[in-house]
Amino acid sequence: MANATIVALWVLTWCTVGLISLRLILRKVRGKALVLGDYLSLCAILCALIRLALVHVIVIWGTNNMPQIVRQTHHFTSQEIYQREIASKFTLVNRVFYNTYLWLQKFILLDTYRHLLRNLSWERITISSYLFIFLATYATVQIVTFTECNPFNHYWMVLPDPGECARAQLQLIVLGVLNIVTDLMLIVLPIPLLVKVKRPFLEKLQLAGLFAVGLFIVVITIVRLPENASHSTAQVNRTTWASVELFAAAIVANAPVLYGFYRGKVEESRSRTTTGGTTAQQTSTGRGGTITQNQDWEMQSMPGEHVRRTSMLGSKRISRPMRGYTELDEDGETLNKDVRDGL
Repeated sequence: MANATIVALWVLTWCTVGLISLRLILRKVRGKALVLGDYLSLCAILCALIRLALVHVIVIWGTNNMPQIVRQTHHFTSQEIYQREIASKFTLVNRVFYNTYLWLQKFILLDTYRHLLRNLSWERITISSYLFIFLATYATVQIVTFTECNPFNHYWMVLPDPGECARAQLQLIVLGVLNIVTDLMLIVLPIPLLVKVKRPFLEKLQLAGLFAVGLFIVVITIVRLPENASHSTAQVNRTTWASVELFAAAIVANAPVLYGFYRGKVEESRSRTTTGGTTAQQTSTGRGGTITQNQDWEMQSMPGEHVRRTSMLGSKRISRPMRGYTELDEDGETLNKDVRDGL
């Protein structure tokens, strides 16, 4: 069982690192500057690798969390006690990095959605509220991580039995509940945009599926809570579920950006086909004067629409109806373009 857990740990961790790295590599390949979410992604990779090293030792050496039958029948040598104490301390440190990883992924996804909300009337209050709640829940989880055992050395004490706190069931419940609540908040956040966006039904359905990917990790957490509670003394069970959740969080946080890169590539290919590979500038006149579009813009026929020009400061509309231009977002996230063009 321990060997299978170690294999799952290594495979899922490196899949996680590979997925996050793919986001960063594609960003550089497309010649785009790193944004806040990318820097947070680097921190998430660091947390995942530190967890990998810690949990590998934890699974091999064992901790002070064990079935009562083992305590009653097994004679612990001084070496075994030493190893279990060290592994138990590693478990405490691992929880800090694991909690940090999960919340980093939430901040990464929030940063992606921030671009969608840019310049909307309710952007500031919404993002500020989410930041406050995320920081408060992160602090709560970390505080519970260090306050369940009293005295504190019961976190790693092997003999005598340190009691129920070594199983960290309270920490698991608090982490699971707050994880579900914050993930649901992220799922709800883009719904108003999806309702207002003027896109074909199938495209709306595609975007809805993209935003709903977060339900994946919610389901995993819901299943994990009773499963871990019924195997509270099985560290390998807890580790395996945590590794699955690790990878799921990476999928949820990076799916919108990777989708954006994919759509950007499709749009670029379509643009090259339409223009015959030329990079000539396109000029149109609106009420405010002449607007010059460079090769980063793709012209599409959208009768009755207004020209929308998007920048890092938000979007501006030219009041005269004319042929529209769709921007390949400068952050490489054409998901931004998909939503904002229809608003």
